[in-house]
Amino acid sequence: MIRLALLALALFACSEPPHAVRVIFPEAAGLKPGDNVIIRGLSVGQVADVDLHPEGVVARLEIGPRFTGHVDRGARFHIETEKLVTGKMAVVIAPGQPPGDPLPSGAEVRGEPPAAGPIDQAKAALTESIDHARAQAQGLGRAMLNPDHRPPVAAGGTIDLDRPGRYRLRLLAVRVEPTTADGSDWDTGSDPDLVLQGWIGDRQILLTPAAEDALAVEWPGDEALSAPFDMGGETLRVKVLDADVSYNDPIGVVELRPTPADARSRRRFRLAAGRVAELALRLEESTPPAAQPPDPKPTDAGP
Repeated sequence: MIRLALLALALFACSEPPHAVRVIFPEAAGLKPGDNVIIRGLSVGQVADVDLHPEGVVARLEIGPRFTGHVDRGARFHIETEKLVTGKMAVVIAPGQPPGDPLPSGAEVRGEPPAAGPIDQAKAALTESIDHARAQAQGLGRAMLNPDHRPPVAAGGTIDLDRPGRYRLRLLAVRVEPTTADGSDWDTGSDPDLVLQGWIGDRQILLTPAAEDALAVEWPGDEALSAPFDMGGETLRVKVLDADVSYNDPIGVVELRPTPADARSRRRFRLAAGRVAELALRLEESTPPAAQPPDPKPTDAGP
């Protein structure tokens, strides 16, 4: 009799229907009927059905009756890759901490968006590496083609270190137009980062620090004073640029052919070109001619 009672209990337990839970996910992420339902690494049931839902997809889970106590109202449901090689997916249930009341059979709950699997993570890392390498290559190519991106370098012209030059360029102030020629912003939602370069012929003599998010800059001191140079008929150019990470966008190039008389007179030039509304500069003598000694006073020669 005892054996018969135990057999009846076993048959009753086996005949007890599985615990059904409907989980609404934003997307299926490859989930299919027959995939496992897992709690703490143990398979506790299977996905019975996956169907469309107005808010994504709904997966009907069938969980073994003896595991229903671990499926509580605080549990979280998400889709993960169970087998990387085959791409088989699974619904993983994380019981609430602390556990809540058990979910009744037939309950409908919300699942979490699928996390990126190992394949997606590898693809994302590879894509990021490729994009980074492409950006570096493009930046290097632009820097090689665009001398305005390179740091200040004397790009030609021999300098006599004992007599480096009699003249200097002093930038006083600059003001640029508020928009580009087509009416758009210099930068996305901000003003340009102004950088100015001074060139005499093919030699760079000046590079100012970047003035971030500015339409106008003034230099009251010597921070915009060039290296000494000589004037031998070359064109003096001042390039006004919008500094960028990979490419400095030109705003305008001011050109003039100064003379020693301009430096001696300390004339203040007010110039404009391109989208440069006004550039004020001055030429100065860096090594003014030495003063001539006064003529000796005549002395009365005695007899």
